[in-house]
Amino acid sequence: MSKSNDSLSATAAVSSASVSRQRSELQESDLTNSPPSQTSSEKPRPPRRTFMSALARMEMPLDFKTAMSQWLHTPSLDLAEHKVLSFLPFFPTPDATRKAESKMVELSKGRSLNEFEITRTTEAVEEELVVLHGYGAGLGFFYRNFDGLSQIPGWRLHALDLLGYGRSSRPRFKIKAKDKYEAVHAAEDWFIDSLEEWREKKGIEKFTLMAHSMGGYIGVAYALRHPERIKKLILVSPAGVPRDPWVVHEDEAHPPSSGLSSEFTRSQADTTKHSARPADKRATELKRPIPTWLVFLWERHVSPFSFVRYTGPLGPQLVSLWTSNRFSLLPQDEANALHEYVLGLFTARGSGEYAITRLLAPGAYARIALLDRIHELRVPTLWMYGENDWMDIKAGAKAASKMRANGVASACVVIEKAGHHLYLDNPESFNAAVVDGMRMNN
Repeated sequence: MSKSNDSLSATAAVSSASVSRQRSELQESDLTNSPPSQTSSEKPRPPRRTFMSALARMEMPLDFKTAMSQWLHTPSLDLAEHKVLSFLPFFPTPDATRKAESKMVELSKGRSLNEFEITRTTEAVEEELVVLHGYGAGLGFFYRNFDGLSQIPGWRLHALDLLGYGRSSRPRFKIKAKDKYEAVHAAEDWFIDSLEEWREKKGIEKFTLMAHSMGGYIGVAYALRHPERIKKLILVSPAGVPRDPWVVHEDEAHPPSSGLSSEFTRSQADTTKHSARPADKRATELKRPIPTWLVFLWERHVSPFSFVRYTGPLGPQLVSLWTSNRFSLLPQDEANALHEYVLGLFTARGSGEYAITRLLAPGAYARIALLDRIHELRVPTLWMYGENDWMDIKAGAKAASKMRANGVASACVVIEKAGHHLYLDNPESFNAAVVDGMRMNN
């Protein structure tokens, strides 16, 4: 893997054959370039069972007795997170160069943010990396990345649960807004203010921010509000980049299509397949019309996690449909630990999850597209996608192109054999690309 620190464009370039097998830089004018052909040495894939097909046939991976037990005795989220993080070689016991600590950082108004901090013990801290998760997730989702990302001398890593998610405090989500436009900014403020207060509490002047999906959207919003605090942005399949007719102004809206449904209909075996079709075309093929019932519930701010919380033992079974697909290629002990962790995340008190319908329209399109805001973004930015991502890869390439035209270092990189959760699907290639992003010049 190339780990040059010369420049962003050199960092993400594909001139090295060894790097091109793992990732490729996507130019706006180069969206039809095919990734390398599939090799014949891939591991056998498990039988395909999608979330929706299994639900239709009521084929639950979790038997009723186990589901009833998990419903009556939902695993402690603290213990579930600890179990996931314990797969790391330096937690809870430090290794020769690193120590990790799970801590709760107290904020004002009785709020707190859950933090997993990894510090190298062999040299002084020179750089800070902050990691944010996506919608419905938690910091434990990056457990396969912490080892690789914490091996860079001089860097300290801070993984956070966003306010209202994971083990962070879950206050009632309440905002005041006259219209949808004001609601967008009020919802952004809900997350930005807590993140900024955390930074002040930690005494961190500037940091590099890596954020996934909805966390990526919030990361951009934070960088626009506090540009003096961000050194670099690493946006991992960020939500809300492209424009869509379903916007703030309802008279311009029409029922859109989206690739969101593929989050529930494809397994990890599907997302880690390699294909000769261009990545942006595969993302387009995943788009489906959004059902009117989903639009109805979305616009009334109904949380999808309510179905898990209020359906009794069916809740753990519904979670198992997603986890058995999403983590189908992981070792069984890791997959089991992640199921318990996800069940804890989904059944905890609803809070920050209610922000998503204010920030995003049905189908995960931003009510105010990031593509229309990045002209104000002045920090070096790396856009990352999986080759089987359902997010709009073409929009990321266009965003990087617009930033370069404005004189800001930016590139769009596609990780091979990975989907929306590229950090889990192909952690080795993902980590290498992120490390290059951490080292890129300002």
